[in-house]
Parts: sequence; structure tokens; C-alpha cells
Amino acid sequence: MAVSGGRTLIPITALIASVLCAVLLLQQVESAYQRPKEVQTERPVIGIVTIPEAGCLHFGDQVVVSSNARWLQAGGTRVVPIFYDSTPEELDYILNRVNGVFWRTTEYILKHVMRENRRGNYFPLWGTCLGFERMVQLVAEDAEASIVKPVDAENYAINLGFTDVAFESRLFRSMNAELFKEVASPATRLAFNNHGLGIHPDYFHNITNLSRHFSVLSVDLDRHGKPFVSTVEGKRYPLYGSQWHPEKPPWEWSPDWVLSHTNMAIQLSNYFGRFFVEECRYNKNKFESPELEDKLLLHNWNTIPASAILSIDPTVFIPFMEYYCIDRSKVPSYDFITKRSKQVSSA
Repeated sequence: MAVSGGRTLIPITALIASVLCAVLLLQQVESAYQRPKEVQTERPVIGIVTIPEAGCLHFGDQVVVSSNARWLQAGGTRVVPIFYDSTPEELDYILNRVNGVFWRTTEYILKHVMRENRRGNYFPLWGTCLGFERMVQLVAEDAEASIVKPVDAENYAINLGFTDVAFESRLFRSMNAELFKEVASPATRLAFNNHGLGIHPDYFHNITNLSRHFSVLSVDLDRHGKPFVSTVEGKRYPLYGSQWHPEKPPWEWSPDWVLSHTNMAIQLSNYFGRFFVEECRYNKNKFESPELEDKLLLHNWNTIPASAILSIDPTVFIPFMEYYCIDRSKVPSYDFITKRSKQVSSA
């Protein structure tokens, strides 16, 4: 080892070796967040968190918007409702069996998703609209929701204002060039927004947790030129968020919405639905048996058109065309399912 001017000089070979060791160590640390090389299931099941809905009390006490479920099902998955009022034990049961979670999230669900990814079990999460806002707020540890500010973007169709990293992102890099161009074009307005709150892009640079966990893929402007982040993806975890609604074009047909139903709009919707389902195929969770799985699938509940709900209470606000209305008093007991699963596994 050479000495110069009282300083010890590290030989170049030793320096290279130390750098390589550091890179290898970093790769080992990051490897838990990488997608497995092989698909883990060809029978994915994705959980959708339900919404409490007083207007549907004649049919049930909580709902799943049918367009959300159909968007995922069209991508090649089954759907299980995750009840918004689940106990921690119920959440543990279902989260350890589904292959991903869509839309709204809670702190408990987010912590579970993060923990599973750290353990090497690839666990995708997608938040849309309020689900996007909630996911970002939780990652930012913003208990007061101070980063969520009013914007004027209800019933508002725009293009996506892509950032420099969008084209090489996991979410967009497989999109064909024609569709990518159409999504970015102000003339097409393929991205349907329906939110009165948004998150300014500065927060993703100034808040360490957000800059560490998310890449901002698109930023848009509301009717008054106020910027809000419209699409993100996780840097190390399979977290995805859209302030806009990719799921609506094929399934919502209210004449009151400024919602594009063009061929490109349908292609865009299908692209994202298939993308998220494909991500969930790399999760290794599964139910103990098809019988147990079937007891909790969303198809056990009927869809109710908005007109049926409005015929009972015409004053209630029902923004979408159709809902799965769920009566929790008729849900199979998780205790029964858990006991039955133990019987199956020990047989």
C-alpha cells in the first residue's frame, strides 16, 4: 500500500474490488424487491376493498363498483372482496391468499404489502383516485392528509403529461408507440379524471419517503392550471397509482361523463388491466382449495343497477352504473373457512 503526503493510497485493484463488493451487496439488498423470474400462478385472485354505501342498505351494507371488478376480470383474474370493516385477523386471512390488491387501501393493508415484498413475496398494489391519494398519503406518513389539496378535476378528460422517466418505466415501456403517442396527445383526452383533490409534484421531491419509494410518470393540470401528479409506480416495490380512472372506458356509459369510448381509450384501459393482472401472477399466494376460494369470490353476489337503488331512494348519489352490493351478515364465516382450511391441509 502506497503512502503519499501522509495519506494512504488504496491500490486501484483494491478500490475496484471494494466497489464491486458494494454493488453486489446493494443488489442483494434490492433483490427482495425484484419480480420473480417465473410466473407463480396462472389462476390469480385479486382483492378489491369494498366501500361503505348507505344508499344500498336495501341490498347490502357495502359495495364493489362493478366496473372496477370487470376491468380486472377482463385482464384474466378472479376477484375477491376485502371488506372495509374487516378485523385484523380477517385481513390476515385474505391477504395471505390473494395475489394483489386494487383500489382503496388502509395502513394495515399497506404495511402487509410492504412486509411481503421485503420478504421476497412479490405483492402488487394498485390505487386509483382516492386509493391513489390514500396510498401516497400513507407512504408519506402524512397523518393529517396535508399533502392532498383541492383541485378542479371532476368529470374532466385530459391527456397524460408524461415525465422523462415514463417511457422506460415498468408501467409504460411495453405500450406500443401508437398508443403511447395517443395517450400523450392533447387532442385525444383519453385519461378520465373525477377527483376534487390532488397531490402537487413538489411533494414527491421534497418528502423523503415519496422520493425514495415512487417514480412520477405523469403530471397534469386541472381546469385552472394547477398541477397534480396523475401516475406513479414504486421504485422498489410493485406499487402503482393513477389519480385518473383507467378502468372506466369499457364499462361506464353515463351520458353525463366526458368519458372517451374510442378504440384507443378501450385499448388504454385494457392495457393497464392486463398489466396489473400480469404483475399479480408473480405472487405466490394461493387458497388451500378451489372450494374455499369459491366461497369468497365476488361472483357469489349479484350486481345491482343504479336505477334499482335510485328507485328506492331517488335522493342518494349513485355515480356509477352498476354495483356488487354485499350484505356482510350473509358472508361465510371466516372462522368456518379457517377451520375448513385446516381440515383440507391435514387430510
